[in-house]
Amino acid sequence: MATNTREKIIRAALSSFATRGYEGTTLAQISGMVGIQKPSLYNHFPGKATLFLTVAEKVLSEMLEVMTDSWEKHKDEKIEKRLYLVLKESTSFIIREHEGMIYRRLLLFPPTGLEKELQTLVQHGDQTIDQLLQVIYDRAECEEALHHLPFAMFRASFYCLMDGLFMESIIYGGEEFRVRFEGSWSVFWRGISVGQ
Repeated sequence: MATNTREKIIRAALSSFATRGYEGTTLAQISGMVGIQKPSLYNHFPGKATLFLTVAEKVLSEMLEVMTDSWEKHKDEKIEKRLYLVLKESTSFIIREHEGMIYRRLLLFPPTGLEKELQTLVQHGDQTIDQLLQVIYDRAECEEALHHLPFAMFRASFYCLMDGLFMESIIYGGEEFRVRFEGSWSVFWRGISVGQ
């Protein structure tokens, strides 16, 4: 029962933080959404900051899971398509309504006073992505698919592409975003791959 209530609080907080922002969300609103009294919420979270950090960690963890699952799910594909799908599926996750909004808020507009904690969360997430990118890079090297570029350059260019697409997804939607995604991917792959 306690775990179920905790999960309901996290889901309600995700929705509220995404739509109202950190400053616009109160614990009273969240407890009302869950159907509990505000003092009961403190049995699960000591305050709003801890709850926001829990939500942020959940969203980051889910995005990392999307990336690693995509890599594994498409293991029979050639490296170009596997890397393309990792990028596409992670971008699709960021476009999702509440998860995407939380991700944008924690990266672009971190709540005052939580910057250091969120930076630590993001850096930890980047370490996990780095591990996946190393696996991707090693596989691409085995397939002799890449120009002779160091891992650091591959990683940096992938992050710039991914982060740029995340920003584009905020501004554009639908067909316009699809065109921008495909164009960016095409230039990226031509730049790093052999024989392009």
